[in-house]
Amino acid sequence: MITLYTSPTPNGHKASILLEELGLKYRVHRLDLAAGETKSPDYLKISPIGKMPAIVEELPGGVQRRLFGSGAILMHFAEHTGRLLPQGEARGEALSWMMLGISDLGPTAMDMFRFSVRAPEKIPYAIDLFKSELLRCYQALDNRLAEEEYLAGEYSVADISCFTFIAVAASMGGRLLERYPHIKRWHDTIIARPAVQRGLAVPE
Repeated sequence: MITLYTSPTPNGHKASILLEELGLKYRVHRLDLAAGETKSPDYLKISPIGKMPAIVEELPGGVQRRLFGSGAILMHFAEHTGRLLPQGEARGEALSWMMLGISDLGPTAMDMFRFSVRAPEKIPYAIDLFKSELLRCYQALDNRLAEEEYLAGEYSVADISCFTFIAVAASMGGRLLERYPHIKRWHDTIIARPAVQRGLAVPE
């Protein structure tokens, strides 16, 4: 049995979308971020720096395997099932765009939010820096999606990795989808997938 430790965030939704797409059975442990559950001693045994999401997988013989962080979860289950990670030349594209979502798009979007919304003092240099980096990610995605239907040519973990942060940005009432027509086409295609809709509803 798979237990998914998560909350309704873009990173959490990467894991739940993946599990839904793969049709794997799992149970959900909703993490209370406001209560500091990711910093509790029990959770730190699963995810040493409190990264979320995390998974505990119960294996035969009473063995447990832990995975923490959306990137590890995406990679592990794609490799384990042989799905959502293309082979051949497309594999490199899939891994590259998956990592862009994990190491560039996601963290930049979070830092932009922190400095422009949550910070008690607004620092123009930081806001301008993260805004320019975020726009650079958007443009790279739009350029790629002008060439291919999906980031690696076929639907894969690369799309899941980037989609959740694009979906949040699009839902906030900005002009992201107006400015980047190829991202809009891709976003609208992915959000219509039944497994994606189920994954976005986790945790209830």
